[in-house]
Amino acid sequence: MKTYKSIEETIADVRRKDKRYNFFGLIIILVMISTVASIIIYSQIKKNKENKELIAKYELESIENKKLIIELEKNKKLLNESIKSLRDKLVTLDNDRTKSTEGEDKVKAVDEDLVSIQEEINQLSNSISNNTIVRYYKRRADGDAIQNLVQSMKDPSFSLNLKSVSNDNGRYKVNTIWYGSDVNKAEVYKLIQGLKGVRVSIKNMKRFDEKSGYQWKRGAIEIGYEPVKPTKTSLTTSEVAPLRVNNNNIKYNVRFYSFNPNKRVKNKLAILIKKENYRLKLYPDWEKKPSFFANVPTVFYYNKDTKDVAEKLAATLSDQIKGVTFKVQYGNGYGITEKEKKNTFLVHYMQ
Repeated sequence: MKTYKSIEETIADVRRKDKRYNFFGLIIILVMISTVASIIIYSQIKKNKENKELIAKYELESIENKKLIIELEKNKKLLNESIKSLRDKLVTLDNDRTKSTEGEDKVKAVDEDLVSIQEEINQLSNSISNNTIVRYYKRRADGDAIQNLVQSMKDPSFSLNLKSVSNDNGRYKVNTIWYGSDVNKAEVYKLIQGLKGVRVSIKNMKRFDEKSGYQWKRGAIEIGYEPVKPTKTSLTTSEVAPLRVNNNNIKYNVRFYSFNPNKRVKNKLAILIKKENYRLKLYPDWEKKPSFFANVPTVFYYNKDTKDVAEKLAATLSDQIKGVTFKVQYGNGYGITEKEKKNTFLVHYMQ
């Protein structure tokens, strides 16, 4: 005969089952919570480890960069010392040549030494400077005033390229300055003013006739003597007027990079930058767009104090050249030394 549980026994069984189910459910929930917590903790530990490794990597790179900068400065100092030593030797040899009573062969040998040493000085100087090159064809009658002036000028600064003059009879002093199309005329004018200050009379200022094979002259200035009678005795008022600008832009360097540019527009931009009295250096066009090149015409600056100057430059270029708008952006500093960040801007231009 089948027996039935009482209501009290049935309720007791249900409560026992509920407790058992609740216990299993609680265990499952705890296991899930534990698993999730373990995953989170593991991820956090892994992330902290990766962050520490990343920080350590950046600190190591920073240390290496500082070491590299120190090494570069050390090498630059050594180069400058080498240049000074070579220049001292050059002066000694030049004096020996002037005073020499030896035969023609001896003088010729000294001349060859002079040329060799000067070429070494030029190579060393140009390797550590982006300044405009002043190629000076020194004459005996000039003395040392001109080379001392060029080497001592700071605003603007120049890289001196000293050249000897064959068959110099000591009767003529330099009287002419030639300059390339990429040279800021304000620099030429300031150089002329400096030469006047040391009693060197420049009677003629000419632009290079840039023939094929002489493209290097575009960014250079030359000081020399012209045997024919000068056609001009001084700079005209119209030549001087545009050089007298009421700004300090001459202390800022502008490096102009271009990718697939509109040649006509690029030329206008270059002329405008030089007209605004910036020290411009033009670079050859890139045939392929580099990964770091801007997507739109951009003026990059590298010091917060020069942001307003960069904005003014960008506004001038955008306002004066129809259809071209430049934006301003803080640069990451690749290829820019700490010293250059205070006065250097990079221009990226494309069609």
